[in-house]
Amino acid sequence: MCANGAMLVVTLSLSLALAASRLADRVYNPRLPTATEAQRTSVVRIPRFVSDEDIDALHTAAAAIRDAGAREVVRSNGLETGSWRTIFFNHQLALQLPQLHARMIAAAREADAANWGLLDSRRHGVALRCAEYHTVKEAGGLPMKNHNDDGSLITMDILLSSSDDFSGGDFCTTETDGELLQHPFERGDLLLFVSHKYHSVRPVTSGTRQVLVCELWEGLERRCPCRCPQPWGPCSCSLTGANIHINWDEAARTDM
Repeated sequence: MCANGAMLVVTLSLSLALAASRLADRVYNPRLPTATEAQRTSVVRIPRFVSDEDIDALHTAAAAIRDAGAREVVRSNGLETGSWRTIFFNHQLALQLPQLHARMIAAAREADAANWGLLDSRRHGVALRCAEYHTVKEAGGLPMKNHNDDGSLITMDILLSSSDDFSGGDFCTTETDGELLQHPFERGDLLLFVSHKYHSVRPVTSGTRQVLVCELWEGLERRCPCRCPQPWGPCSCSLTGANIHINWDEAARTDM
């Protein structure tokens, strides 16, 4: 091999080793805020972020995904059995509702630039981790005071129900003094917050509460019908059985 060829091989080897090292660093040392840091941050509310037409389109898309054979994940979150049901939009949100998807990503970046500074230039491949369409029936909620969306950066919630449709179901965050802060949240509103900030949903006392919850992470946009735990590399969700994502989510629920 000539000197130039040998140098090229060495250069390529070094480049591959460096790329692998950087990937390993992102996998094993993700830059995520601590719980203490997250509790100091504020929730951002954008009133009437989506229109009634947008909400109708989300309901229609969820029905289409269900009719196409998607499994509706049923859980209790420690409350009434079957009171919390979820359909995973995930990559289908961008495919079926591309304008809404783009607006949500833009809103997250704008809120982050003004408040949190998580999505800086050192981030690689910030993408949608999951998009979840939740239906919460009477006696359903997320009562865990110290619950967060572990592994994600920014969580976005859009309320799809009118305040006339249900009672209870208040969205709250746990603040630095340990107290629960209830946030105004009306039909069409978008709430954005740092994913590691503790949050909860008080039990619905009557009616039905529907909400779209999306999470951004530093990782690949996943196509698996669950809240994928692996930001980089091959995803094992499709290799471990059709129901494994349900078991993971029940064991460590991390959406709201």
